[in-house]
Amino acid sequence: MSDLKKDEKKTPRFHRKTVSKHGKKQSFSAKKKKSYRVDFRMPDGSRKTKVFHRKVDAEMYKAQLKVEKQMFLTTGQIIKKDVTLEEFSLIWFEEAVGGRKAPKTAHGYRSSLDNYILPVLGKIKIKFLDFNHSRKLENYILRSGKTNRTVNKHMMNFKTIMNDAEKMGYILKNKVRGYKELKQKRRDLTYWNKEEVKTFLNYTEYNDELHDLYVLTLNTGLRLGEVCGLCWDKVDFESNQIIISRSLTRNGLRDSTKGGQSRYLPMNDRTRAVLLKLFRNKSGSPFVFCKHDGSPLPYDHINLRRFRPSQVQARLDKIIRFHDLRHTYASHFVMNGGSIYTLQKLLGHREIETTMIYAHLDKEFMDKACKFVSF
Repeated sequence: MSDLKKDEKKTPRFHRKTVSKHGKKQSFSAKKKKSYRVDFRMPDGSRKTKVFHRKVDAEMYKAQLKVEKQMFLTTGQIIKKDVTLEEFSLIWFEEAVGGRKAPKTAHGYRSSLDNYILPVLGKIKIKFLDFNHSRKLENYILRSGKTNRTVNKHMMNFKTIMNDAEKMGYILKNKVRGYKELKQKRRDLTYWNKEEVKTFLNYTEYNDELHDLYVLTLNTGLRLGEVCGLCWDKVDFESNQIIISRSLTRNGLRDSTKGGQSRYLPMNDRTRAVLLKLFRNKSGSPFVFCKHDGSPLPYDHINLRRFRPSQVQARLDKIIRFHDLRHTYASHFVMNGGSIYTLQKLLGHREIETTMIYAHLDKEFMDKACKFVSF
């Protein structure tokens, strides 16, 4: 017996008499309304019945139920509660984010949800979300004046939520997977030449308490969070190496780096000399660089309150971000003959593509690449 049935609702007949322009009487009767009822038994024993006024809507609903049934027969999973994106986001944030993601990552998800995703798509059931909704969200963020880079970040958060909705069994298929990112302009690689490094260090040696921190960063390529989170238990003078396994964030010290993996950095002579000097004068704090009371340096303040003013006072024409000290290290490493693949390990990049932004500085690397084609 088919689970799609045509019902004819019997409506009371009524007659209306009218007079035509020719004087003849005419009568009209109301037509019977058609409806289409879907009656479907789900694999868990539940029965789903719904009535539609259009046959196409009934057939689409029936097809969806069949897909859900087949999924259960194939995988043993059945679609969970029919929820809106707003309702699912509460479940998702508690189960997939809270306590499992870094505080900074969780804050990014919360910002995307509250400011962009939920205001646009929150009331829509997640099973209906598709490419058209993605475009609607993207346009909304663009109209707020955000750059393509920022738009892509929020859209990536939205796609992550939808991926997890599929994994958690709330939708059959993530229909926004594969939605393309906006093209974004790559930032120019900014770094100091040797003269600029010399000018800055000559000034800070006598005028900035963070001089040793700058020297260490320029000689190791550490990220700001990694150098601020460096503790003495990770400095091994016997093996002459530093173990990078922690990072200081706005929410405190974290036992992992941005890449999620520990790495080992050999000390050059300048790095070893700086660390030995600091070790002899350490005040009992576990941190290599700390305030006078032994607490870690204020992570948020170093770039704007200390590093940038020192550049201005040193009368440098090229004012850079603290992270550009890492670019300075990497750029000179390559220009002095270092391998791109070795640099990848030193910087802690998971993908070689990230390190390839320095490839154009490696003359030998580029020369070898050119030799692959010759006509």
